[in-house]
Amino acid sequence: MSPDHLSETRLDGRCKPGMNSDIRYTIEYHETTKHSEMSIRTSARYLDWENKPSPFKVYRNLPSVSLPRDFPTPKTNAFGALIGGEQASRYEPFDIDALAEILFFSAGLTRKMDLGGDTYYMRAAPATGALYPIELYVISREIPNLGAGVYHFNPLEFALVRLREGDYRKELASMSSDKVLNAPFTIAYTSLAWRNAWKYDARSYRHWFWDGGAMAANLLAVSNSKGLRTKIMLGFLDSDVNTLLGIDGEKEATMALAPVGIGLGKNNTGERKDVAPLHPEVVQDSKETEYKIIWETHKASYLETEQEVRAWAGTGVPRSRSNAQHGAAFDLKPPEEVSRNLDEAILQRGSTRRFARQPISLEKLSAILQASSTDVPFDFAKGRSLVDIYLIVNDVTGLPRGSYFFDSESNSLLQLKAGEFRKMSGYLCLEQPLFIDASIAVYLMTDLKTVLGSLGNRGYRACQFEAGVRAGNIYLSAYSLGIGASGSTFYDDAVTEFFSPHAGDKSTMIALGVGVPAYKAKPGRILPQIQ
Repeated sequence: MSPDHLSETRLDGRCKPGMNSDIRYTIEYHETTKHSEMSIRTSARYLDWENKPSPFKVYRNLPSVSLPRDFPTPKTNAFGALIGGEQASRYEPFDIDALAEILFFSAGLTRKMDLGGDTYYMRAAPATGALYPIELYVISREIPNLGAGVYHFNPLEFALVRLREGDYRKELASMSSDKVLNAPFTIAYTSLAWRNAWKYDARSYRHWFWDGGAMAANLLAVSNSKGLRTKIMLGFLDSDVNTLLGIDGEKEATMALAPVGIGLGKNNTGERKDVAPLHPEVVQDSKETEYKIIWETHKASYLETEQEVRAWAGTGVPRSRSNAQHGAAFDLKPPEEVSRNLDEAILQRGSTRRFARQPISLEKLSAILQASSTDVPFDFAKGRSLVDIYLIVNDVTGLPRGSYFFDSESNSLLQLKAGEFRKMSGYLCLEQPLFIDASIAVYLMTDLKTVLGSLGNRGYRACQFEAGVRAGNIYLSAYSLGIGASGSTFYDDAVTEFFSPHAGDKSTMIALGVGVPAYKAKPGRILPQIQ
């Protein structure tokens, strides 16, 4: 999609004023950070391993609260938790044990490896390059064994570092939505930009939302398993929320808020407090390189008034449908019964490094598509998905090889091209053999022109974050079924061209390969219990 084609887009007036309406920032960023054969082959990028950032944020001289190590685990059927959707919260004792369960299965440490004298940790949710740029914060009322406050989650110590003491839900509600008032706590997602930019340069801004969305997929599945109504909110006053969390918005910034257990929290009836800036001392472990285009793009999508926040939550996005012709339509099969519980699926998950060229069943593919297209409780677009699913089918029993579009309305796969496209599935994913060997390659795409026209620059956050959630569901559903998955970057315009004319107006958000692993991986563990 060319810059000229996108630049014709104008907001329809529903999400103004402020810089958010000037979508030239997003267009420039998206076009500048596209991958192509030329950009990859002419890149002079090298990795300075001596300057690699730590995957953990460490504060100096702040009090912390240890989380319990014997927390419960989500034993519900994984597939049921993934497609549970938004629901009313059922009452159950909500205490620090429940919070520990949610934090661990969203972002806890599941694997420990000693390589070359260094120790590496893997986590419950995937992250590009295993760099883990996403940080979690908790804004909580008082619950059993935890005082009200604003906390940072430290996965290495499995503890909460206290940044502010007291119930700040009313203050957070004034910056976002009243839904945080009657939830016991809200989880805030931030990105430490340098941690991922160290490897991926300016394109790493996309990774904020891929990684954050995958983590949110875990959160939603665990919340569903516990009957806790949860919402993912991208509408908030950026500067004010950053101040509440004690981050500067220059190196680390807030991406999303997730009130958990909506309906179970007692409203904060006290007077609204002033939120004074914090300047906590944080350990600096590497010299950062600044990528101005990241911060220019991010700040161009700031919401600056309460009116803009309200408008964001009420803005709809028109549904775009392609009129391009397609071949045969193939109905999905009833999904196979999933044998793994949610805790087992999360602990088993790890990005597959080698696929065997073996088929998966149409029933398994049907389950993955159902899980990846389920309704996600976002605060934008009024239930309308911004993401479309395209596939290259290399080896699925009962389905001819070829390229497909998943039509969620008819619950069927529309064949776009028939034929053998293994080499193409690898080429589109930066010529990686892993995706040649995968049973299917999945490309999550969006009509960026329409999204930006309705939501402004912040719409870029929305479609990237939603793609991250849906990619996270693909991961979890694949591992629930005993197969594997791995995410990938891609040649942007080549993907659009391959799936055209059907996808002629669409941009790729994320690509993944799914298939049968060529090796047997050991499951992860709940590391806090064994340290």
